[in-house]
Formats: sequence, C-alpha cells, structure tokens
Amino acid sequence: MKKFELHLDALITMALVFILAVGFLLYQRHQYSVVMQENIDLVWENVTLKADLQWSATRLEACVDGGQGAEDASQSN
Repeated sequence: MKKFELHLDALITMALVFILAVGFLLYQRHQYSVVMQENIDLVWENVTLKADLQWSATRLEACVDGGQGAEDASQSN
C-alpha cells in the first residue's frame, strides 16, 4: 500500500500559485472596470459633441438663410 505524502514545499507552492492567480484576476477586474468607465465616458462625450455639432449646423443654416433674406430685401429696394 502506497503512502500519500504532501510535502511542505508543494503545499506552499500550490498556495502561492492560488494566491497569485486570485490576485491577478482581481487586478484584471479592476483594470477592466477602469477601462469600461473610460469607454462609457468617451461614448457620452461623443454623443454630446455630435448633438452640439448638429445644433450648431442648424443655427448656422438659420443664420445663412436669414442673411440671404435680408440681402434679397435690400437688393429689391
């Protein structure tokens, strides 16, 4: 009958590998959450800038159309 022996160095090595693996997974989770939050912030900034650009384009068209109307009225006088 074989006797099962667990050596202390093997136990320490397994515990160290387990602790390092869990630590690395927690580090990756933290990095993922930081990058995900940065992505969300950039998406919101992109949407806001697109809305501002559309608003500015609409205002510019209104100014250009208003300016042409004033020029047409002055030319007819």
